[in-house]
Amino acid sequence: MDSLVRDCEKLSKHQTASMNKTLASIEASIRALQHAQTDASALAKAHAQSQQTQDTAAEQLKELATNVAKYGKHVERTFKVDLGVVAESRAFEHKAGELGRAIALHFLRSGEFGLARSFAAEDASLAEDAALAGAWGRFSAMHELVAQVHARELGPALAWAQEHRAQLEALGLGLEFALHRLRFLQLVEDGEPGRALAYARAWFPPAAGARLAEISHLMGVLMYARRLHASPYAALFDGGRWADGARAVAAAFCAVAGDAAASPLAVSVAAGARALAVVGKVSGLLRDRRVEWSQQDELPVEVPLPDHMRFHSVFACPVSKEQASRDNPPMALPCGHVVCRASLDKLARGVRPGAVASGRFKCSYCPQLVTMGDAQRVHF
Repeated sequence: MDSLVRDCEKLSKHQTASMNKTLASIEASIRALQHAQTDASALAKAHAQSQQTQDTAAEQLKELATNVAKYGKHVERTFKVDLGVVAESRAFEHKAGELGRAIALHFLRSGEFGLARSFAAEDASLAEDAALAGAWGRFSAMHELVAQVHARELGPALAWAQEHRAQLEALGLGLEFALHRLRFLQLVEDGEPGRALAYARAWFPPAAGARLAEISHLMGVLMYARRLHASPYAALFDGGRWADGARAVAAAFCAVAGDAAASPLAVSVAAGARALAVVGKVSGLLRDRRVEWSQQDELPVEVPLPDHMRFHSVFACPVSKEQASRDNPPMALPCGHVVCRASLDKLARGVRPGAVASGRFKCSYCPQLVTMGDAQRVHF
């Protein structure tokens, strides 16, 4: 997928460059024809320029068509995966209720309340789902706040942030200051530096302890109030700040409510799409070699995921090099070293050197003798 995105960006840049070159040639032809209207001797030159423009347009179009065709073949090669190889018909067996709830929750999180209502109407169990009913009201309130931020009306979001100040601070979220910052910049942009200064004096002091440098930087904006977009602070007034503010409100709302920051269904689908090509290729190799993957809860290969799709730490046992799992959790020894339970079991049974008859065995990384009872499970 990453290579497809990179090639698409290259194709887009080439298309833009090709269009600009063709337009420049057309404009040169127009100027030559306009000049020929007043100077008959320039007619031959205008004709030559027109012919050159036609040649340039044809050449650029041909080159662009070739690149588009190559990209199309790249797309076909990338997505040429036999889904039957990686599909598991039993994956959602007896889980229709959970799947339906996940889809309905995704619609609610996305603000598609009409779709959620129609989807729930087709399944009586969803209509009676208490958790889904609670989520309906919760996400309705969230999207109302988000819509108001997009409309550049910060009052309701600020009131919500102040009402939940203790919870936001406990979670380490600085939403209230971010909204006050947005309001300050809004007043400056609206040509009201006096009101902006008064607003800053009223609301910035409580955050000065942790954000003094940022507040000092913001105060410099007032010196350029009459020429903001030609000032060193022009980046602060980018239109995208309102979308960023809306996302921050949504993320904080979900955190306070105990919901995931992103739709679990959307994340699962995105991660699955990234894994599809790799898993399909490995499944084909295993099939050709007549080998079956025996671990039901683990993929045969590691799927590289971006940082925003990583939600918890992963522990690999330093002895067996295997990744910890629910059935083989990491265990901490009194000496401070951590290994997986399966490795401890082998040590306790005397499979590895260092085991002794008393049931005590030596840690794999230091001389200390321990027992299975000394080990404690580590939760990540």
